[in-house]
Amino acid sequence: MTYLLTLLIIAPALTFWYARRRRPTNTFAVSGFVFGVVVSPWALGLYSLYYLSPWGIVPGLVGLVMTLVHGEPGFVVASHLGWIPVGVVSEFKSQAVVEAINAFVWAAVYGTLGLAIDRVRLKASL
Repeated sequence: MTYLLTLLIIAPALTFWYARRRRPTNTFAVSGFVFGVVVSPWALGLYSLYYLSPWGIVPGLVGLVMTLVHGEPGFVVASHLGWIPVGVVSEFKSQAVVEAINAFVWAAVYGTLGLAIDRVRLKASL
């Protein structure tokens, strides 16, 4: 489990490193986009560390807060569109639909935020 969490957080870090070398004017936009794609499953994985050991309480609570923030848009959109059944506790198909919607939503949010940071950095460097 921790290996998967590490892989999920390494993806934006590697993207930041690659974009910094190849596309320095869009570094934060590209890495923000990739971070938005992985932030919801990463937060859910952090939350699952809560039950691992006494050392997992702090990352578990951080994951809980992040899951409460990053998990809601996908669930609300999927339930309003009827893509997931209402009243079902949990099933893999429903979770996959919610996480796919979350990937689109948060990629747009963090990508736009990164684009704004890139624009401010570009203005400051001129």
